[in-house]
Amino acid sequence: MDATKVDTPYLPVPDFYAGRTVFLTGGTGFLGKVLIEKLLYSCSNIDTIYILLREKNGNGANERLKRLISNPVFSRLREEKPESLSKIKHIIGDITVFNMGLTSHQEELLKKVTVVFHLAATIRFDEPLKNALNINVEGTREVLRAFKKQSKLDAFVYVSTAFSNTDKKEIEECIYPPPRTLQEVYKRIKHEDPDEDLCEFLNGRPNTYTFTKALAENIIGEEHGDIPAVIVRPSIVTPAAEEPFKGWIDNWMGITTFIFTIAKGWTRVLYGKRNYVLDIIPVDYVVNLIMVAAARCERSTDVPVFNICSSSANPISSGLLGSLIITESIKQKFYDFPLFGVVYIKSAIFVTIVSFILETVPAYLTDFWLRITCRSKRLA
Repeated sequence: MDATKVDTPYLPVPDFYAGRTVFLTGGTGFLGKVLIEKLLYSCSNIDTIYILLREKNGNGANERLKRLISNPVFSRLREEKPESLSKIKHIIGDITVFNMGLTSHQEELLKKVTVVFHLAATIRFDEPLKNALNINVEGTREVLRAFKKQSKLDAFVYVSTAFSNTDKKEIEECIYPPPRTLQEVYKRIKHEDPDEDLCEFLNGRPNTYTFTKALAENIIGEEHGDIPAVIVRPSIVTPAAEEPFKGWIDNWMGITTFIFTIAKGWTRVLYGKRNYVLDIIPVDYVVNLIMVAAARCERSTDVPVFNICSSSANPISSGLLGSLIITESIKQKFYDFPLFGVVYIKSAIFVTIVSFILETVPAYLTDFWLRITCRSKRLA
């Protein structure tokens, strides 16, 4: 007997997706693009991937689909499996309207769907509570509603965030009680007082994003019915470790700006301590777990939760990350200012003073030099 062979009741992941039709919200986002690419690249026999698209910034759904497929994230597919890109289809809809605004024809198309990935969300930390509630909470409810009568559905994967329960020191893999009832939230929105403290209302969450993601988790737990559902909670998602290629990133969200400005020498002062742990996780690690979570999903009244983060197994401190960034920036000659490191200060007043000395003044001096040498000023 082969000692390396392990008996398992589960199909290999590519076999699970073989012949399946998948539906995805948030397909044009950072995480969504990598998920689509990985599904097509590693699960060659997948049938169709439907992505929900709406008109945005004057671009119709067809135009947005063309732009998506031409994205560099799909470069290895174009080189090795170009035919697979024809499996990406779009459904015109919007999670913020009833039943996603689907027509009867679109509903017929979605009857073939057996796996749903709900990634769409507003990730703005300063989003007004009403908007965040409409997209992150009611949007989740509408996606659930659209598939509530879908008896063939084998998995509904909701992507939340590891920071949905920041009022707790340790986050277990379970759905916690909501920070507020929906009745309280709607009452707050209806009778909003600009002088009332929103931070206090958020009940331990630092922003409307984490607050509404916690509420959405409870929507999944309470309203999934017969739908086999699972929740995946990534921490801070970073550029790819390996797939689709090393370092792939396409936005300035989250930690990207932090990495870039340190590498450029623009950021030299940070509020905090060097030993603070940054819970970061590469986007391809997150995508792999999302795919496996769907493949292992089972029909149950319970909703399994999977946290995907690094702090408990492979923590990296803010100071170490800063040092690694600076080392690589020097190696690649990427910096604008000479790099000497990052100063960490646990005082808001001193952060302001020291950053003025180490960041603002050098920027203005450099711009002055650029100007008198007939070059464009830009750093300040």
